[in-house]
Amino acid sequence: MSYRRTTPMPGGRRERRARRGTRNRVLTQVGIGLATASFAVGSIAAAAVPALTADAPLTVSADVASLPEIQSDAEAGAVVTTETEESTVEPKTVKSEDPNLAKGTEKVVTEGVAGQTITTYDVTTVGGVEVSRVQSMTVTVSEAQDEVIAVGTKEAPSVPRSTAAANPTGNRALGQQMAADMYGWTGDQWYCLEALFTKESGWNQYADNPYSSAYGIPQALPGSKMSTAGADWATNPATQIRWGLGYIAGRYGTPCGAWNHSQTKGWY
Repeated sequence: MSYRRTTPMPGGRRERRARRGTRNRVLTQVGIGLATASFAVGSIAAAAVPALTADAPLTVSADVASLPEIQSDAEAGAVVTTETEESTVEPKTVKSEDPNLAKGTEKVVTEGVAGQTITTYDVTTVGGVEVSRVQSMTVTVSEAQDEVIAVGTKEAPSVPRSTAAANPTGNRALGQQMAADMYGWTGDQWYCLEALFTKESGWNQYADNPYSSAYGIPQALPGSKMSTAGADWATNPATQIRWGLGYIAGRYGTPCGAWNHSQTKGWY
């Protein structure tokens, strides 16, 4: 019966092989080259030294220290870093119909507010060159608020066309000229203006409403508001008309806008 030693003998070949285990990857790289060299040297030796026997084995050596090292994972490894990016989320625009707003007009009900997000990326680089970028997390700092716009659907009242407006005289003629010269209001806009001031005062610069203190052609409330157009606001029709045209332009845009409001609400 034979036995095999399980523990390597100190200094033995098995121990030496174990010590060389850390160089196995290097030797594998050049193994083919060494095998070829061994074969060539062995052949030459056999031809040159016929008396060579198995008792004197041929040994081929190589300078392992001079062989190229295999680059380690640490040297060629990837580097992962974290980057954050802030982004602005633009608000959307939402339109909704408004039956109380004149058709063809729009009005901003709510101003839009931009939101903000922060996104985190895992960035992988090898040798200083980015090879991948993976989004890992997105945090909403503030939500975007939509802009809301009301779209008018209310049909406009028909434009009144009176004989007095078609052939104006007196204060009406003055008002027609001033509206055209100051704001370019002619045609339908003039007809709307004529109907509005006819309803309010009959184009009488002395019209005085005893119930509300409204006064003059445009029925300013109170009448003293018209002093911004001239000190003679109480008696001069041109001063009153100038103020009235400015009021209409600033609040309603056009005489027809003011007329439509007056038809709906009973005042302008």
